[in-house]
Amino acid sequence: MDAPGIMKAAAVMTVTALCVPGWSPARAGAPTQVEVLRGGDDDVTVALAGAVVQAFGRDGAFVLSSGHRANSLIVVVQGPTAAARAGIHYKLAFPIRYASAQGQTLGFTEVTCQENTLTKCAEQAVAAAGPAAGKLGRH
Repeated sequence: MDAPGIMKAAAVMTVTALCVPGWSPARAGAPTQVEVLRGGDDDVTVALAGAVVQAFGRDGAFVLSSGHRANSLIVVVQGPTAAARAGIHYKLAFPIRYASAQGQTLGFTEVTCQENTLTKCAEQAVAAAGPAAGKLGRH
């Protein structure tokens, strides 16, 4: 590829990256502080909340926090709302609420996985946190 072709390809990639849905300037800068809470004390909810904490800890766009600090994203893992037998396991659905430290709801999602693959649900929760994190400080 010649020099003008390389420049054109770089420009297209830059514009594409800036237009990706869910991309927020907040994610481009400093990591968003996140605190994970749970809305249930059953074993599977406790285990999922732990997996969500680990998943946020591995994601460079977030840093774990505590104490409802200003501009923190509060992630509340609710107990399972649905369970269906899938062979020897159960497929579970967990609602996840994203809020500001002041208690304002910034978004919801529902993650689904089997009880033996909670890391899959945790990864879904982290992936869905981006748009909610982008709303921090705008409310």
